Amino acid sequence: MLNSLHAQQIFDRGYEMCANALFSLSVVLRFIGSEAQAQEVDALVDTQIDQGLEEIRKESLRLKEVAEGNGIETAIGYTSAKTIDVQITSPRAIKYLAIIREFDAMMTHLDALWLSCVISDSQYARGVYEWKRRILRLAGQIRQVATRAVLAARRKETASETVADASEGPLVETENSPTDHTRVKLPEGE
Repeated sequence: MLNSLHAQQIFDRGYEMCANALFSLSVVLRFIGSEAQAQEVDALVDTQIDQGLEEIRKESLRLKEVAEGNGIETAIGYTSAKTIDVQITSPRAIKYLAIIREFDAMMTHLDALWLSCVISDSQYARGVYEWKRRILRLAGQIRQVATRAVLAARRKETASETVADASEGPLVETENSPTDHTRVKLPEGE
């Protein structure tokens, strides 16, 4: 269940893209690349996701404290709450979903502060915009990392196949001089 429209928008725009990229990292990269390469990329993505989750939790806690300090109840209801169907493709997809859910919870504090006139319209709009941008940018960065890692693994796989094919080619003798015979391996078909 996502309560705020802003969290629903992030889910609609970023979750599937990010989940597909995370699936590529967890499954596809391990299939076409090496385990060492996959672990290196995993560590990078884990750091990005964990950092994003930690930052949004800190901001949510800060906003909650501001609301409590002003005597504002942050348990507000939303009229357009939406139940979402989520396809979990990897453990990291759950972590990205946790970021969206944490953002949704943070929005209750931000909305309560705005509706209570503690923050202005422009502060509210800027805060929402910045956090949405950060969360969607994270999804884009993960997709970019996944795409690069998979392409690099495919290039490496293709290069090793080309080398293997070349080493299996027929031997042809060429005559460079009357006393020197050089053996050259040519790929088949040449």
